Amino acid sequence: MARPTWILHLVGLEIPLCLVIALCFIRAECSVKFTVGESKFSRKYFENFTFTIRNDKIFLDMYLRKPLVRGWRARLDFRARVGNSKSFQSLFSTNIDVCSIVNAAKINLFKKWYKNLLKYGNFLRQCPLNAGHYYLRDWQFGEGLVPPFITSGSYRLETYNYFGKYKGKDEDFIMSCTADAIIYI
Repeated sequence: MARPTWILHLVGLEIPLCLVIALCFIRAECSVKFTVGESKFSRKYFENFTFTIRNDKIFLDMYLRKPLVRGWRARLDFRARVGNSKSFQSLFSTNIDVCSIVNAAKINLFKKWYKNLLKYGNFLRQCPLNAGHYYLRDWQFGEGLVPPFITSGSYRLETYNYFGKYKGKDEDFIMSCTADAIIYI
């Protein structure tokens, strides 16, 4: 008995679709090499904020003067280097409510990143982040933390933390960090 052509068409699409899905979720091992970084911070919130990169790993040491409470937001920007130039083009940018991510039970990419940070430092598992000493030592991107749409290349990761409206009159700057990385897939 001959199969209807729409079934053959569907089966023909099914195999490439499965391959695409597999490539998105099954990744070859990748490495992330951090090359350079910088930070800025508000003395209103921090007594000290030291951000360094050594041996492809990130180190952070900070003394928080006052708690970071609900309403604490972060703008995350993931940029790719344009050719061999010094400029970067944004691939992905978003504003997040940090306390919502930290306190959420649901696992998403941001929660995975935060859970990975917890392995390398003494950050709190719940918001608010109280005044005190916090650190991050030898932090690196763990397995499964690089989004599947990323290819090998040079990237810049930026985080800009604030209260209020981003770049608005009521914005209250907390701190920012920028790290350049080379990703090998």
